[in-house]
This record gives sequence, structure tokens and C-alpha cells, in this order.
Amino acid sequence: MAENTTMLNDLINPQVVADLVNDKLVDAIQVLPLCAVDRALEGRSGSKVLLPKFAYIGDAVDVTEGAAIPVKKLTASTVEVSIKKAGNGVELTDESILSGYGDPLGEAVRQLAVSIANKVDNDAMACLEGIGADMTVDKSTAPLSADAIADALVKFGDQSDGEKVLLIAPAQLAQLRKSESWIKATDMGVSALMQGTVGMIHGCQVALSSKIKAASGVYNNYIVMPGALAVFLKRETEAEMQRDIVHKTTVVTVDKHYTVHLANDGKAVKLKVKETA
Repeated sequence: MAENTTMLNDLINPQVVADLVNDKLVDAIQVLPLCAVDRALEGRSGSKVLLPKFAYIGDAVDVTEGAAIPVKKLTASTVEVSIKKAGNGVELTDESILSGYGDPLGEAVRQLAVSIANKVDNDAMACLEGIGADMTVDKSTAPLSADAIADALVKFGDQSDGEKVLLIAPAQLAQLRKSESWIKATDMGVSALMQGTVGMIHGCQVALSSKIKAASGVYNNYIVMPGALAVFLKRETEAEMQRDIVHKTTVVTVDKHYTVHLANDGKAVKLKVKETA
């Protein structure tokens, strides 16, 4: 057989597929720029790990002239989390790979990456949903507004000037654009922290997320600083391939072992607002 003959194994190489998926994941995981990525768990045994978690120091208080500013002790605790495995797969016929319309293998890789990315994003949103009462601001009697955002930012205390992202539903965008405090994305003057950024208000880069949906007439919006969330990798995305020699198909599966963790309670605020009619 000629050396230049293209074989099916040349088209579906598990390592190549894994590399392609991992490359695409960098852009596909929306919240990744807000996460600290830790690979210390790779190669270590065990499905449960103890992870650090910083406690919130409490809201700022009024200080009268000449009085001492209260100094709080920053404390850290540990929380046990389980490593999870996310996976998905596709089955391709030889005909679709060798002579199919378009690029079936490329489309399969794209969709595998999107499916893993959406799972990581969903887990990150679940972590934000679990933000405690100390970092929650309830403004659910009125729609999202510049004033509500300003009130929520107080929760960050002396960290309120740092970089941060406000995650909103697409349906909420019009409300913010009407505010005098709204700054268009083209006028922000800083680089966008994450994809989907459409503008800025009160120092928060505003990003749209279709994963934010109203429940019982209330939206949970989130103001998140980089490092609030952490992704702990046990094993990076891996691809495997298996042939069905009877039906002449190839099954490609990918899986990722990881966990997403709210690592710093003081860097994320939940803002509850009313859904507009």
C-alpha cells in the first residue's frame, strides 16, 4: 500500500481529537477567564479532595471622625468536594468521514468541545447560585438598575475597585443601556475579561449569559471578580476511539475529570432583581 494513502486512523486520531477539543475549550468555556485553574490534582489518587475556601470578612461599617477602623481577621477553611467526570461521544460511519458533505469529523470535535464547555459553565453557575446570604443583595421588588448594582458593589468592601464582571440575561440588557451610567463596549477603555461582554456600568464589565433565567419572576444576577471561582483538574480532556467492525462505524468519546469550586466567598455577589414584564 502506498505510503501516502489516507487511512481512517489518520482521520480519527484520539490524541489529535483530544488536543483539538482542549484547544476549543479555552474559547468555549465562558466563565474560564474568571476562574483560577489548578492542576495540582493531576496524577494524584482519590476522588474527594479538601479545597481551601476563604470566608467573607463582613460588610464595611460607618466610622466616625477619629475612631479606629475595625480590622478583621481573614480566615480560611476547607471544604470537601468530589471530582466529577463529564463526558460525551459521537458515532461516525466510514462513509460520513471519507466522503460526507462538509467536515463531519470537524463538526463532531466542535460539538464535543461545546458539550464539555457547557457542562463546566453549568457547574460554575451552580456554584454562584450557592452564594450565601452574606454576599446576597435582594432587590427583587424592582428590575435591574444602575442603583441596584451600586448597592450590590458595597458587598465587596475595599475590593470594589477591582476587575469584575456582571452576568445578566440577554433580556435585561435594554434596562442597563437606558442608564446614564452605561458605557458601550467600544468605549470601555479596558480589555474584556470574558466573551459576551457588551459594555460596562459602575466599573462592572457586563456579559450576557443565556444560562441566567428568571424563576418565579426573579433573576439572580452575579457580580464576579477573577479568582472567585476555581477549576481543579484531575485529568484534562481525553479522547478515545473504538471501532465497530460489523457496522463499520467509529465511536469517539471524550471525558474530563474536574471540579468547579467557589474558592473565595468575598469575590462574588448574588444580586436578586425583578423580572420585567
